[in-house]
Amino acid sequence: MTTMRIVTFILSTFIVGMVEMMVAGIMNLMSQDLHISEAIIGQLVTLYAITFAVVGPILVKLTNRFHPKPLLLWTLVFFIVGNVIIAVAPNFTILIIGRIISSAAAALIIVKILALTAMLTAPHNRGKMIGIVYSGFSGANVLGVPIGTMIGGAFGWRFTFLFIVAVSVLVGILMFIFLPQLNHTSTDESGSSSETHSKVVRPLEVVKYLGITFFILVANSITFIYINPLMLKSGHTLSFVSVVLLINGIAGVAGTSMGGFLSDKLTSKRWLIISVSVFIIMMLVLNQILTSVVILMIGLFVWNIMQWSTNPAVQSGIIDQVEGDTSQVMSWNMSSLNAGIGIGSMVGGLVVSKLNVFATTYFSAGIGVLVLILAISLTNVAKYRQQ
Repeated sequence: MTTMRIVTFILSTFIVGMVEMMVAGIMNLMSQDLHISEAIIGQLVTLYAITFAVVGPILVKLTNRFHPKPLLLWTLVFFIVGNVIIAVAPNFTILIIGRIISSAAAALIIVKILALTAMLTAPHNRGKMIGIVYSGFSGANVLGVPIGTMIGGAFGWRFTFLFIVAVSVLVGILMFIFLPQLNHTSTDESGSSSETHSKVVRPLEVVKYLGITFFILVANSITFIYINPLMLKSGHTLSFVSVVLLINGIAGVAGTSMGGFLSDKLTSKRWLIISVSVFIIMMLVLNQILTSVVILMIGLFVWNIMQWSTNPAVQSGIIDQVEGDTSQVMSWNMSSLNAGIGIGSMVGGLVVSKLNVFATTYFSAGIGVLVLILAISLTNVAKYRQQ
């Protein structure tokens, strides 16, 4: 993997992450301009997650026979068109159409980029490289959303999406120059052949990994989506909530890189057991440290770095269960991720309305235990490689 190819892959995941998260930063601006409530504008996030989860695997299945480079370039064209439609949308209906187009294209882009990363990287470095590439997605929280929010505040929310379009055009140029023109077979850094056919060798293990992705996102979303009222009811200010979101973004970038690196060193199973165990502990003690600012910030960082580190570990583990092209299985994983966010939001809402916001952490810990059981039940890498 050359440096410029890695940069291209990181920027590709960056624009996907940015377009998903951006609505939260400019929600009030969109609401005022379109004369629609913020609650309705917020459903654009739900629409994105649903489209991503449902359409992603279908598009991957339909496009498996096409070569990755032209497929990614054409998909990026649709991604750009979708965001242009959003930027010029005169009403909410047109906005929804643009959102569906951009989110469907984004689902295919990130899956193909991660599959290419796995294909072009030697097996012993795959976890680390997937973590590095996926850090673009988490990095969108740290850089993309704040930059987009500043642009929206200065020039209007439509210019935020035009900024995404401009970065996407840059990504397209980089893809055209640095993406390899793969045939039906190609070789990774180790010199081994990578075929575009796909065969799931251990279906049960894949199901376990997908379950881990789904339930860890459910567990995380139950609390994190309601982090605003959790902090405010603990006596903190809205400014502190902004700091919390910044901590989440930094932890996301660090966690994705760390999770991939440690998966290579320890195996995916071992790192998942460690990270999920720490996640459960942090959920159990979070309410007890809410009043201590320094300890709370440390706890929030540990919580988020552990949660974000699970996804590259899962992706690395899934790759070991598949022969050939991993795009289809990777799309299932991304669908599980987005479905987990949606379900977690719903469960969190029920917990907050029926009990209180402080109960969310304990529900997160409880579902985390289920994730830990799934992680423990995974087959050891050495064992199935011998098989």
